[in-house]
Amino acid sequence: MQSKNDRDNGVSNTAERMLEEMSYQTDLLGRVLAEMKRANCQLEQISRQTCESHNELHRQTALQRCLLKLQAYQVEVARAGNPGLAQLLDCKYGFDRCLDLDDCQGGAQACKHIPCPDGHGLAHGSGESKTGKAPPRRTKDAPYPPVQREDNPARQPNSRPQRSVPTGPFRGILRRSKGSDLRNAGSGAPSDAGLDFPVWTDDPSVANASTNAADISGAKGGTVVLLSGNWYIDYSTDSGATFTTLNPTTVFPNNLAGGFCCDQVLQYAPQIDRFLWLLQYQSSSTGANAYRLAMASPQDVINSNCTAWTYWDLTSASFGIGTDWMDYPSMSLGEGEVYFSFDVLDTTTDNIADNGLVVVRLSLAEIAAGGTINFRFTSPPDSATAWGSGVSQNTGNEVFWAGHVDNSTLRVFSWRNDSTTYFWRDVEVRNWPNGTLSSSGPNGNNWFGWGFPSNAVIGITRRLNELWLGWTASNGDGGSGGFNFPYPHVQIVKLNITGWTVIEQMQVWNPDLAFGYPSLATNSDNEVGIALGWGGSDGGAGSLNANSAVGFMGDYVVWYRDGSTWTHTRWGDYVTIRQAAPESRMFAGFGFVTIDTSPGHRFDPYYVLFGRERKEPAPIK
Repeated sequence: MQSKNDRDNGVSNTAERMLEEMSYQTDLLGRVLAEMKRANCQLEQISRQTCESHNELHRQTALQRCLLKLQAYQVEVARAGNPGLAQLLDCKYGFDRCLDLDDCQGGAQACKHIPCPDGHGLAHGSGESKTGKAPPRRTKDAPYPPVQREDNPARQPNSRPQRSVPTGPFRGILRRSKGSDLRNAGSGAPSDAGLDFPVWTDDPSVANASTNAADISGAKGGTVVLLSGNWYIDYSTDSGATFTTLNPTTVFPNNLAGGFCCDQVLQYAPQIDRFLWLLQYQSSSTGANAYRLAMASPQDVINSNCTAWTYWDLTSASFGIGTDWMDYPSMSLGEGEVYFSFDVLDTTTDNIADNGLVVVRLSLAEIAAGGTINFRFTSPPDSATAWGSGVSQNTGNEVFWAGHVDNSTLRVFSWRNDSTTYFWRDVEVRNWPNGTLSSSGPNGNNWFGWGFPSNAVIGITRRLNELWLGWTASNGDGGSGGFNFPYPHVQIVKLNITGWTVIEQMQVWNPDLAFGYPSLATNSDNEVGIALGWGGSDGGAGSLNANSAVGFMGDYVVWYRDGSTWTHTRWGDYVTIRQAAPESRMFAGFGFVTIDTSPGHRFDPYYVLFGRERKEPAPIK
């Protein structure tokens, strides 16, 4: 006879299997609905194209009638052999005035396409970009005295209003993906992992931090590696084996806005063999702040010890935003363009609706030429839902960014490199957990405590015709009735950009740890890599201090090294992953650990080059 415990376990197992089966069936139904939506989209396109063809046929028919009329007129004039008869023929054929080809267009359109109603309240729209320009300036040899850093300057906001993502309509049970393991890379990945970590360099050269976040960015071009954090830049000319730290205020004049502070973003553009360095400057006494975009080749970095740069200054006035604060930049590369984005923060109000996001497009060719650069930019209110988000990496001929209308609706923006118009549309996703983010280290500090960027879509990359979007989600089930995630985790949505349908919604999660702050990129083998934060749980002795890790999406494993010894209440605000150059099948990752230096702490950044092992083929005998 079965015991009560056995019966209870059996019931529990049966219920769990039923829930899994329901989730599976929901997933299948979701895919069927997605296919139906794609079919409806294709039918809608056929309908529009048919209507356009009908209108074109109507115009062509009108033109042909007009030509036949004109031809008959000319024939009769020729027959008459007398120009004096032309007036009579004018009356006969209606050519009593100069021929206006507009009269031959057929008048009003024969067909007007009326799109079918969406039925889900999904919005779409477009905006027209604006223009600006900036002259070049140059610097060399770091001739400027260092400016003392201000961890909490009065000229920049010390807190940001938090955008709470509202709960949206139910759009299906959220099905969990396989959990992700966490492994210590040590001196490299184990042989069964199929990965290679040829370089993993820790750089404990940064002075003690106080309240500032680490904000780690970086890029690799040839043997030169650049790595930046709040207030400093590190450079390596030996492929990342060793680094030297520079104070940016000694490299550039401190004559922009209220002076340098603090966010920096780095990219390497192989199309022009140039590093791109974006620096943020704090507000001046007038309230305006600015960005400085600098350019140098890897050889320039080597020859000048990272001090020779051509740069352009872009102020709040450049974008027509008055004294609003520009903050939290991101940067990406297209076919022949560089894009960067920044938040617009109205410091006179805590109303999140008054804030927005700006995306800027510049020509790489103009940057390489070193002259005046022309740029286009978007309007901040259009991208209010994308506040805190970034621009898509490895983005090809079209750049993307996104935000949350609610926890079951994404608003996705796109801007082709040959267009002055950008577009947006809403996309349905499954309800994800949108509660308060909390995960504490052994010292009790919640490493999500700063509250920003919260659920913003900060991880975004293009893979062929797929768009991968990543953000931090809380514990819970998001009201979907699906799996109850025990800790904060990363939600990933893959979209097909030809029909704007969801290919897959998955997670980076673990039953014992929290994950957050994703950064995504794509390599030349069309694999997606990730850098992110991890740590905590419920606090106490069993918790782990917040750290960072890297890995490949789809492996369900992320790798770290040299664990943190302290947990900050403001982790982030970002770590970075880039496609490496020239080893484009590999990734360059940039993260950090937090070290207890009681009574203070410091952020130690690291650089890692990693990729799949590539086995040489056996020799032919």
